[in-house]
Amino acid sequence: MLQLDDLAIGWPSNPVIVDDLSLTVQPGQAVAVTGPSGVGKTTLAATVLGLIPPRGGELDVAPSVGYLAQDAHIFTTTVAENVRIGNPHATDDEVLDALRLAGLPYLLPDRMVGEDGTTLSGGEARRVALARLLVVSPRPALTLLDEPTEHLDAETAQKLMDDIWATTLPQGALLVLTHDPGVVARCDREVKLAQ
Repeated sequence: MLQLDDLAIGWPSNPVIVDDLSLTVQPGQAVAVTGPSGVGKTTLAATVLGLIPPRGGELDVAPSVGYLAQDAHIFTTTVAENVRIGNPHATDDEVLDALRLAGLPYLLPDRMVGEDGTTLSGGEARRVALARLLVVSPRPALTLLDEPTEHLDAETAQKLMDDIWATTLPQGALLVLTHDPGVVARCDREVKLAQ
C-alpha cells in the first residue's frame, strides 16, 4: 500500500523539511502522522499523492490513492453532483450507496446544497466528501485523511471515524494526518514528524 524508505520531502526550490523518513503501511492498517503545524505533514501528503516529487529516498505507493481533504470544497449544485466528483460516471444507485456508506442515507441526491454547501452541517459536508471516495470503483487501496475531525464536535467526529474505518479497512489502508489524540488512538501506530 505504502512504503517509504529514507524519504526526503520538500517543495521544489525550497529546503528539504523532512529527511530519512521510513514507513510501511499494509492493507488493513491505519497509521497516524502527527507533529506541530509546519513540520511537513501537508508536504508528505502532496508527495504521497504525486503532486510533488520526493527529494530523495524511495517512495512506493499504491496505484490508487484516495484523499479526504480537511476542507474539501462543496460545490453549489446537487448532493449527487458533488458525490460524482469522485466518479463522473456513477449511476444513481451508486451515488445512493456511497451516501449510505458515508452515513448520509437520509440526504436526497437531488437536494441543492447552497453556495459552498451552506445548507449542510460541517459533519455532513465532510461525509459528502467521503462519499466521493466511496463512489469510486474499485475503492482506493490507500486513503489519505488530512485532519478528518478538524472543526467537528466530539460526537460527530467519533461517528465519522467509525464510518471511515468501516468503509476503508480491512481491504484498504489509511494514512491519517492529524492533531487529534482520539484519532491517533484509533490508529495502529503513530509516526511523529519533528522540526
